[in-house]
Amino acid sequence: MHFSTLVLLPLLVAADQQALKDKAAGWLEKAKAYIPSGPPPSLNLNPIDVGAAKVEPKVVERINIRNWERKLSPKPDTEEEWLVLFTGGNKTCFGRCDTVNQKWAESTPLLAALPQPAGSPALHLGSVDCDKEQVLCTGWAANLPAVYHFSVPKKSEPQAKAPLHIVPLNMTTVTVDDIVSVAAASKARYLEYPEYTGFLHPFDGWVAKLSLLQPLGYVLWGFGSMPSWLMMIIISFVSRQIMSRRMTGGQRAPAGAPAQAPAQQAQTPTRPAQAAGAAPKSGGGRKRK
Repeated sequence: MHFSTLVLLPLLVAADQQALKDKAAGWLEKAKAYIPSGPPPSLNLNPIDVGAAKVEPKVVERINIRNWERKLSPKPDTEEEWLVLFTGGNKTCFGRCDTVNQKWAESTPLLAALPQPAGSPALHLGSVDCDKEQVLCTGWAANLPAVYHFSVPKKSEPQAKAPLHIVPLNMTTVTVDDIVSVAAASKARYLEYPEYTGFLHPFDGWVAKLSLLQPLGYVLWGFGSMPSWLMMIIISFVSRQIMSRRMTGGQRAPAGAPAQAPAQQAQTPTRPAQAAGAAPKSGGGRKRK
């Protein structure tokens, strides 16, 4: 029994390796369907070896509040292309991103197997779970689900910027082709959407240049996670304070009124004293005989 197991073990390992290569080759053939033209002749590589080498567990990187700037910012000596999926669960996507997550999982092997032309930026894949990274998604004002396409230039280039194109994904009708075609090595579908140049751009927006993107995310997230009853109490308290100040300011007496009030109070008791005293003598007061 043990001898037969030892004999069959190398055969099983070889069969598993062959199955993996066949699967990688199949992914590579599917990926070629998204390429407008074939790879340049200079890339004389075995398709099976390329496909097997591309299929790695580290294909998709987790982007979070701690590493997004280090991973997505311009590097000193290399250009990069990033596809970052913004998705969520029950909290931020209300459970409607399951189809998108499934299609993304099916697309990542095809994206990793896309042959990159010589000199083109390396393709990197990332994902953001907005249920876990609510501060990051709130600071970026991310609309779920969507693919953020970054063309990250070299940091050494003058006025290096990271153009951003946001490609929205339909929650129900999204397909693998919708995701794979976004990449530049495929159909470059990201160019169909305008470049985002708003103030919440993670690198080129004025909020990011003032280093306020992350604090803004915390503030907006704090307001968003605050219970509605607490917000109503705060609004009621603030409105009462404002109204009381306005009413107090409207009932204030003129500036000269406080100085005249004591003089009027001092004169008021003298009037009854004069009325209660003896009547003034007059010529008609005596009786004539």
